[in-house]
Amino acid sequence: MRAHITKDMLRSPAGFGDWTPEDAVELDRMLWTIREQYTLAGFTPIHTPIVERPEILFAKAQGEVTNQVYGLRLMNPAKGSPTDEKNLAIRFDHTVPLARFVAANQGQMVFPFRRCAIGPVVRGERPKEGRYREFIQADVDVIGDGKLSFDHDAEMIAIISKVFDKLAFGPFTIRINNRKLLTGYLGSIGCATPDAVRRAVKIIDELEKEGRVDTLQKLANLGIVENKALHALEFLTRSYAVEEAFEELRLLDYGDEFAAGVAELETVINSVREFGVPPSRYRIDLSIARGLNYYTSTVYEARLDEYPDLGSIAGGGRYDNLADDFSPRHLPGVGVSIGVTRLLRRLIKMGIVKTVSKTIAKVLVASRDLAAEKELHLKRASLLRSAGIPTEAFLEQRDLGDQLRFAAKRGMKIAVF
Repeated sequence: MRAHITKDMLRSPAGFGDWTPEDAVELDRMLWTIREQYTLAGFTPIHTPIVERPEILFAKAQGEVTNQVYGLRLMNPAKGSPTDEKNLAIRFDHTVPLARFVAANQGQMVFPFRRCAIGPVVRGERPKEGRYREFIQADVDVIGDGKLSFDHDAEMIAIISKVFDKLAFGPFTIRINNRKLLTGYLGSIGCATPDAVRRAVKIIDELEKEGRVDTLQKLANLGIVENKALHALEFLTRSYAVEEAFEELRLLDYGDEFAAGVAELETVINSVREFGVPPSRYRIDLSIARGLNYYTSTVYEARLDEYPDLGSIAGGGRYDNLADDFSPRHLPGVGVSIGVTRLLRRLIKMGIVKTVSKTIAKVLVASRDLAAEKELHLKRASLLRSAGIPTEAFLEQRDLGDQLRFAAKRGMKIAVF
């Protein structure tokens, strides 16, 4: 029996929003710009399925993500339908599928392996402003065989800079840190176990959202005494000029892991300079942690200077052990991810990105009398399209004035007739 469709049912499910034509035009423009910059940097696309085995996803899912993985099943299976739907889940990012892909195909791959992936992922989050359950991520990653130069970390920062220069959303800053530096410091002030360090990293990662008072209380709950917790906030949130930071950081003694993190961070910053990234585009920020535990070294986030409430607009880092659950071979990697649709929806709502045109077409081919000049009418459209100009041919019999008003409403600036 056919279900009765109500008006409420015509709305997209919560967290899975539609894109209007004018918004979708801006979305495609953003995706094209990102893809162009990834391609110019030599990253080759791969396409992994949106569906993975749960064992693969849960091998790497951490924290709240473990409660946000969607399963896949047949709603009304016919007799003889596939029976593996209970063993299928929907990807929540592009990085875990990459780890599986590399582990499965490592014998046929040439390393370092560079790939880009742009497509939808799904997480069962509580929908709220700027956060949807389905969203498009645009990722680039490099995977090495046994080792991977820190120049790749610097290249990721250079790519972020190029992408957001081209997108022209306004001034931005890429904030760079090293997880070894952070975890070494936290271990020295009272985080005695790896679990305590992990929890402290998460607390620091949420500092801007939670505020100083709640952050201090959470650090105290981990057993960090008040004066050390206060020092942690002062030390980790201080603004460091790149030119002076390492002179100070090299003199600090918080153990071998901290010293290794400082050395790696300095290597990355030197390479960022050599990639030609303008100094105004990046700085050292010791509070940057990135929430996922698989990051092991360099981490970075980009933010729009004039809109700090937007939070991170791109982020990533190095993960030396991501594929270890899937392969005995050591396959370190580094990558960056841009949450395209989450960012763009908020930029549109805030008026930072203006949506004007309801069509990708630049030109409307109109006609005074379609029946009399149809052949010429269609040839005009074909000629413009062959010249690379997005062109719409009006194929209804209407007055010329109606056609010109149609073009104006759609946002086309030129009509040919």
